[in-house]
Order: sequence, then structure tokens, then C-alpha cells
Amino acid sequence: MGVPRPLDLAVALVVALVVALAAPAVPDAQERKVARIGLLSPDGTFADTSPLLAAFRQGLAALGYVEGENVELLRRDASGGRVILLGNALLTLGVDVIVAASTLGAQIARDATSTVPIVFVGVSDPVGSGLLARLEPPRGTNVAGLTDVDVRSSARSLGLLKQAAPNVTRVALLANPAAPLASRYIAETEAMASSLGLTLHRRNVRQDDELRDAFSAIVRDYDQALVVLPDPLLNGQRAALVDFTARHALPAVYSYRAFATAGALMTYGTDLADIYRRAAGVVDRILKGAAPGDLPIETPTKFTLVINLQTAQRLRLTIPPSLRLQADHLIP
Repeated sequence: MGVPRPLDLAVALVVALVVALAAPAVPDAQERKVARIGLLSPDGTFADTSPLLAAFRQGLAALGYVEGENVELLRRDASGGRVILLGNALLTLGVDVIVAASTLGAQIARDATSTVPIVFVGVSDPVGSGLLARLEPPRGTNVAGLTDVDVRSSARSLGLLKQAAPNVTRVALLANPAAPLASRYIAETEAMASSLGLTLHRRNVRQDDELRDAFSAIVRDYDQALVVLPDPLLNGQRAALVDFTARHALPAVYSYRAFATAGALMTYGTDLADIYRRAAGVVDRILKGAAPGDLPIETPTKFTLVINLQTAQRLRLTIPPSLRLQADHLIP
């Protein structure tokens, strides 16, 4: 083998330089853009074991986000007087977007910043709570997100309850008239009751100590079943509600699955996990450059029906096959 000529060496160097310049640059891992998402919750929504946090992570993963590689989740959760510090705590970490759970969480985030994008999740009434001036589209704001209610769901709940208990004619509607969208929920349910030929008795509960009066009225007027509207006040009385309906053999329908797990006959309402999975899509669009104010406020599209068959048996109700087929979950 001969010694390479100077001309050959020069050509080789030029070829190597051209190849090097044409090759795509591979940035150092530390230089890669890592999206920093702040998760703000005053109520434990983003706790380690939360199924809603798991759903949000699933949504991110489906869009190609991998924690530790191109996304970092920074969580802040508190209760009591410390909740007002949550928003500022996230801002000091330099987050690109804040995901705020619940109306309170969204209000804390909004009060903390008017520039960092905010994606709210689980807010029943964004306009009534003062988060937004209008729903479609809220231009000029740093807030976007997803509501967790459909006011027609309570009417559907009543229809499902009638399928499970066809002999029922008198139904109590438990509601907190001060709750967001309560008047619209009530109107939809009253219209459904009329179409089904049911007598609907509204029982108002504005505070915890009024629940006992509502129970007394239900017994006094011989109501045969119960529909409970979604509301934090009533959700907090789950044990008392389930115990009351069990003692008086009343079929009841609620909005959240935890009631059926606790022994209620049925639940029908927004699939919250689906809402949190979809929130990842809103975050993705913002990280890719969309302005929050240009994004429409999204509403629930998936609802879950859960039936407790053990409770149905105790109430001597035969759940028809057609209703069983509609159920997303049957508790044996």
C-alpha cells in the first residue's frame, strides 16, 4: 500500500467536512427543550395515587410526551390558608403552562398570573365563577380549559332511574339552589319528569343542617326514589345520603361513581378521567404555539353509567337487559 498523496488527503478532508455539515445536529440532552407543566390543585386532585393525574399522564403520553425527556410535571397541592400560595409557587419554577384543577384552583392560578397560559379542568361554570367573560371564544385571555358538566345529565339520570324502577311515580330531587348552574339542572330534570309522567318534589339543601329537613320531607310525602344533583355540598354528605336511601329502601341516582361504590343504586355523570386525558391535548396545542384565548372551552363528551347490582337485589329491582347493556360498570 502506497503513501497517500497530498491531493487525496485534501479531497478526503473536503468530503468529511461536507458530510459533517450535511448531517443533522444532535443537541446535547441538556439543551433540548423540556416543557415544564405546573399542576395546581387545592384538593388533592394531582396526588400521587390520583386516577385523574394518571389520566392526564396518559393523555400526554399519547401525544408523545415522556417525563424526564421532553416534559416535566411540577405539582403543587395544599389546603386551608396555604392555597393562595400555590400559584406563585409554580411561577417561581418557570412553568410554561399551568393546569389548574377545580374552580378554586383555576381562580388561584388566574390571580397569580395574566401571562402564563392556564388550562382549567373540572370547572362547572367558568363564566358564573368569574374566570371568563364568555365561553366562545374567550379571546384576549390567558385561560383555556374544559368544563365538567352537562346540564342535561340530571334529566338523563332520571330517565335511567325510571328504567331501573318502572313502578316509581313520585321522585325527590335533591338540589342546592345556590350551586353553579343549579337552575338549569332543575329545569332540565323537571322537563324530563313531566315527559315521563312523574311527580317531582324538589328538596333544597343550601347547607349541611338542612339535609335532615329534606330527609323528613321525603318520608312525609312518600317519595319513592331520589335524584341528587351534582354539588360539592351534597357530595360531601355521601355517607348520610347512601345510609338514608338504604334505610328507606329508596332507589337513588347520583353523578359520581363513588356513590355507587358506597352502596347507591346508580350513578350517571361526566367521565372525569376522560376530561383530564383531553386536557393534555389543550396543553399540547398551547405548547405548540396556540394562544389560550383562541381555543374554545370544551365540554364533556363521555358519560359513565354505574349500576350496583347488589343494591338492586336488596331493593328487589330487576335491572332490565337493555339497561345493563348501557352500563359502563356493573358492581356485582
